[in-house]
Order: sequence, then structure tokens, then C-alpha cells
Amino acid sequence: MTKTTRRQALGLIGMLAASGAGPAAAQGTAFPTRTIRLVAPHAPGGNSDTFARILAQKFGERIGQQVVVENRTGAGGTVGSALVSKSAPDGYTLVIADNGTHAIAPTLYGSKLSYDVFKDFTPVMLAATFPTVIMIHPSVPAQTPKEFVALVKSQPGKLTYSSAGTGNGSHLTIELFRTAAGGLDMVHVPYKGGAPAVQSLLSGEVQMTAVSVNTALPHIQSGKVRALGVASSKRSPALPDVPTFAEGGIAFEGDSWLAIMGPPGIPADIVAKLNQEITATLREPETRERLAKIGLAVVASSPQGLTEVLQRDVPKWGKAVKDSGAVAD
Repeated sequence: MTKTTRRQALGLIGMLAASGAGPAAAQGTAFPTRTIRLVAPHAPGGNSDTFARILAQKFGERIGQQVVVENRTGAGGTVGSALVSKSAPDGYTLVIADNGTHAIAPTLYGSKLSYDVFKDFTPVMLAATFPTVIMIHPSVPAQTPKEFVALVKSQPGKLTYSSAGTGNGSHLTIELFRTAAGGLDMVHVPYKGGAPAVQSLLSGEVQMTAVSVNTALPHIQSGKVRALGVASSKRSPALPDVPTFAEGGIAFEGDSWLAIMGPPGIPADIVAKLNQEITATLREPETRERLAKIGLAVVASSPQGLTEVLQRDVPKWGKAVKDSGAVAD
């Protein structure tokens, strides 16, 4: 190679490096080239798992690679989340995070939590939101949130409410309601899971519970329970006639969400590719329709949008945990 040719070659390498077109950028452009693992940190059948499976199918079709859902359950979803936080930062291992694993857990588990929600994950997007409905038994003589508050205050310590467990989102949503209403004196009856918590309301053992809208819908439609309000920033399309609590004069929001995150250190170009392709997948009409049927509204935010949600929700849910006195086992 002549000196001139060598100088030209070195100059071309320098230009490629300056433009980011070196090996790392080429690798990012080619992403993905193999199977992506999508960790669902909760048991099959719930919102997290169902969302993961709908996304995996459509996302895999879009990128021409297999997307495998792996259920890694335990400790309120923190086991699966911790697993992902320690995975290789190559974009091939992601987790379906939620406000339980990433907004409630930091306070509920405290020093027992093996990850930092801000430092130990790379945000990809806030994917979807779903409202929680607070329901009461038909025997309760109250039609509106304010009437219910007046009833509880007239009978302190008499009315009961169930949840899927101490520190669970259902428990803390009612805690937000109790606090916003001025500190209602009610008895908490925790269960091991959402199904027995709902059954306790249907049987009249308790007077109130809180569940996601898709779980609440058939019981409300059958008349076995009555929706007191939607604990969300806006009404649910699935329950358009049920006002939010803010509309009912008790101002609080308990929006639940699902997000996509990966381990720390994923290159920016891979994060951008993931965000771009997952956004396109979630906005496909068929995907939106399937998610809407289980009460999920597509958001598909930027990575920064997810960070902003965490900055807002970690202190909000943390206060609810402290107010409730909940402590993880």
C-alpha cells in the first residue's frame, strides 16, 4: 500500500469513527439478529403476562425474530425484574415493568430490594396504562364517593375492604382514596391474590375492593357489585358511565401502567431501535384492539417519558406505602 493510499484509508477510518459508523454502530443497525427474551415478572393470566404475549407475537412478526416470553415470578415481580437488571446490556433481554415493581417496591421492600429503579435499568418506554376500579357491594347504601365517605365516617372502623395482599396495588389504591377522603377508618382484609379478594366482595364478606377494569367489568355488568369510581386521570372507555374519583369530588389518581425496560448500559442506538419498532407494533390497529379488550390503553412513550413517570410515581406510591404501614415479608 502506498503512503497516499494508506493516508486515504486512515482518513476514511477517521471519518467513519467520527460519524459513528464503526463496528458498534453497524451492530446497532443490524439489531436484532437473534431471539429476544421478554421477562414477565408476574404469573400467567394477569395484565403483565397477557400484554407480554400479545406484544411478543406481533413484535416478533414485525422484526422477523422470535420474541420469547419467560415468566419469572416471585416477591411481587421483583425477582424477574432483578434478573433483568443483571443481564447483558445488549437489548436481547427486557422486562415488563409496572408500578408495583418500579414505583411501589422501592419503599415496600426498602433495603431488601436488590435493584435501584433509576440506576439499574435502561428505560425503553411507558407502553400502556390501565385504570383501577374501586367497587363496593350492592348492600352498601352509597351511590357516590362522597356518600360512601359520609357513611364510613358515620361508622368508623366498621366497614371492611379486601386486597390482593398487603402492599399490593389494590391495597395502596384504596389507601390513596382513604387519604384523599380525609383519613377513612376502615379495616383492611388482605388475601393472597386478586381472585379471593374479589370473591370476598361478591360474597359480602367485605364491602369494598379495588381491581383492574378488565377484572371488574363482568361483575359490574352482572350487577353483583357497584363501581364507586375509576381511580384514574380519565374515564375508562370500558366503563364510560363511571366517573373518576376526581369528578366525584375526591381528587386522587391511581393510574397503573406497564413499561418496557432493560438492564443498564444498553447502547443508545439499540434503545432507539427497540422504541421505534415496539411503538410501531403497539400502534397497529389489531394490537390496539386486542389490548383494549383487556382494558389497556396504548401510550408508547419515549424513554424519557418513562423516566418522568418514575420520577412522579416513586414518591407518590412510596407515600401510600408509608401511610398504609405496609412492610414486605
